[in-house]
Amino acid sequence: MIIGLDIDGVIYQTESLYRDYSEKYNKLIGGKNIKDDELKVENRYDWSDEQVKSFIDTTYEVIELTAPLYANARDVLARLKQNHKIVFITSRGLCGDKEVEITKQRFQKDNIPFDKIIFSQRSKVRACKELNIDIMIDDNSHVLDELYISGVNCLYFRDLRNKSCDNTIVEVYSWQEIEKCINELTKVERIM
Repeated sequence: MIIGLDIDGVIYQTESLYRDYSEKYNKLIGGKNIKDDELKVENRYDWSDEQVKSFIDTTYEVIELTAPLYANARDVLARLKQNHKIVFITSRGLCGDKEVEITKQRFQKDNIPFDKIIFSQRSKVRACKELNIDIMIDDNSHVLDELYISGVNCLYFRDLRNKSCDNTIVEVYSWQEIEKCINELTKVERIM
């Protein structure tokens, strides 16, 4: 099986840090919270494009360098990699080459097992189709809805503060649940 994974909000707890930093920034600039269950700041607040850019430019590096791994992520990935191909498909890189280097350094430092990383993906559908991803794990409901509609099997690694998907995508809340789902799918594949 080829397993596709997002990085932010799936491997690293970056989205929680972005939420914390954005709440402080929003208070500082006197912004308004318009959709609290949205993952991305550009959808959660009434910020101008300049404010969004300023926030991202001043926070992404420190967040991506310091965000902790999710509990058991590395260990589960190591077990999964024994029988499956692991491909990360991420929007990281859209902020520039430095973001790519930060990611590579963190993966090496944190000993994250993988076969391939695809950077700078605004939409993940094309990459999933081209790489024949059997299941994609992401934390963004908009990305997952797009993948689901395009026929890509998905798991929603969900933070309860984020909105639910429009489709019947299975929600998981821990790396143990991810491992259990993948193992169950593998059993079904073997039978077929």
